[in-house]
Parts: sequence; C-alpha cells; structure tokens
Amino acid sequence: MYHWFEKRYGQMANGSLCVTGAMQHELAQNWGIRLNRYLCHPLGVRDCVTATTTGIGADDQNETLFTTQVDTDILLKPNRPALLTPDEDFGILLEAAVMYDRRVAALLDENDSADEWVLWKEISGGKQYLYPRLLFIITGKSPEKEKYEEKIKRLNLKRVAFRTMWLSAEEYPLLLGSADLGVCLHTSSAGLDLPMKVVDMFGCGLPVCAVSYSALTSL
Repeated sequence: MYHWFEKRYGQMANGSLCVTGAMQHELAQNWGIRLNRYLCHPLGVRDCVTATTTGIGADDQNETLFTTQVDTDILLKPNRPALLTPDEDFGILLEAAVMYDRRVAALLDENDSADEWVLWKEISGGKQYLYPRLLFIITGKSPEKEKYEEKIKRLNLKRVAFRTMWLSAEEYPLLLGSADLGVCLHTSSAGLDLPMKVVDMFGCGLPVCAVSYSALTSL
C-alpha cells in the first residue's frame, strides 16, 4: 500500500530532486519519476581545529578532546557511548587493524607481552616509532556497540587502539580537523544514498578512505 502511494503521488509532483545518480536512475527506471540531481558538496573547506578552539578558555588548557593532564600524567578521558550503524561493515577495519598489528610485530620482532598502557605512555612521552601506533576514534550510534567493543578487547592489539565517542555538534568538527585520515565503511543497504559523514570530512579538509559502492561517485 505504501509503495503504491509513494509511486502514484511521486509521479504527480511538480518537481523532484535527489543527490545521487543511483537514486535518480532508480526512480526513473522503477518508479517512473523524472527528477533533477544536485551534487552534494561542502560549500567550502574550513580550518575546523582553529575555528573550534578559538573560544576555549583557561580552564581547558590541560585538556584535549581525548585526554586530560593530572599532575604529570596524560590520561585518556572516560569514553562516551558511541556505536556503528548496520550499514557499516566494521569487520573490515578490525581485520585491517589485526593485519597491521601482527605484521609490524613480526617485522620488528617486538614483544607482544607489553601492555597497551605502557606503549601509549611511551608515545605520550614523545617516543618515536618506525611504524606508528594507530588510534581509531569511532563515532555514531548503533545497536552494534557491545558486540564490537567485546570483539576489540579479545583481539589484544598492541600497536592499534580503538576509542568510542559520542560527540556534540561543536566537538565533531574538532575531531575531524584533528585526524590524519577519515575512514568511511558505509555501503548503504539500498546502495542509493550518500555517506554524509564523508561530506562532513571533506568540509573539514580531511582526506577519506571509503568503501566503494554505486552512489559514492556522486560526491
């Protein structure tokens, strides 16, 4: 019934628009709806770090988005809830993290018995590594949280760390502007919509590595 209503009255509209070529083709071929496509690009690239931190006061001088200083120690802030959506194949990222972690250990003949907190304390102290430690910040909401957090714990990674965060609208661009690379695992169950997080990343001047699917070329 809903399908009939959408198709019937969609064809009666005076005008229609969409943001992907895949959606335009779907509506034209299967719904009989002719419409215009508009490119969904950010209006401009901004310095998200400078723009967002301009108003930070003196009380925040010992804090970053992820850490806080207590005496001489740099500690991670408590994690906030953050999850993934069903359209995100997080397993791809976990598999890549395991491959990197194990490969570097084999190349450098490193001792896997070292605790993660020891390694990250060395990094915060300025120790340099031939192969960098990687920090992934996972944002968003989804019913997949507990499953993936438990899976990450079982991997016992030494050179890769994952942190989950639920960020405010003010904090989110600061995170993107601070990152070296954005990762988008969104594939879209229908294959017709855009991963809007990529638009956010582009708007903050962040390069993106994304899983390819039919609508991605519309960005």
